Amino acid sequence: MKNNNNISIKKILLAAGSSKRYGEKNKLTEKFKDKYLIQHIIDTLLKVFYSNDLLVIVGHDFKRIINLINNKDIKIINNKNYKYGIGTSISLGVTHLGSNIQGVMIIPADMPLILGEDLIKLENKFIELKGKKVVLPRYEDTLGNPVILPKSYFVTLRNLKEDFGAKSEIKEDDIVTVNCHIGTIFDIDTSNALAKANAIRKT
Repeated sequence: MKNNNNISIKKILLAAGSSKRYGEKNKLTEKFKDKYLIQHIIDTLLKVFYSNDLLVIVGHDFKRIINLINNKDIKIINNKNYKYGIGTSISLGVTHLGSNIQGVMIIPADMPLILGEDLIKLENKFIELKGKKVVLPRYEDTLGNPVILPKSYFVTLRNLKEDFGAKSEIKEDDIVTVNCHIGTIFDIDTSNALAKANAIRKT
């Protein structure tokens, strides 16, 4: 959040995937409304967080993604092992956290309907819990993204490999959920999902 608190949370945006389920195109470079998909989540993040709070992991089509982000104040890291899965991107991001970081918010880049107010709610809950719990959004009966994990999970995250995400390593007793909007459970895996996102955006 754009204010002062004694719990520092880094935001890792995962933008390295090859969009295999989407088809031949890179979904992050597809147009959604008046912007490219990657630009929606970047703009939402920058409305509520400082640019130096962000760390973007790129890989597939990385030069174009970097051009679309077009922000020299955001740290961007190229994951050369992105083909081995999301775990490699999370691991790479966590290895670049500063020593004073108490938590990490892991955000998929293909979720253009996430609202800034939900990001703030999640971070507020993590701070309220003194950075000791895993915080997840919930929409109705479904858990979504992004997830915020405490420092106690950093070693585990650094050791992630292949196509295993952060949620696969979370202990159930550590989870606290926050009620959020539908954007926290809606990712763009197919062209049909992109069309559905357009319909939701109009409501």
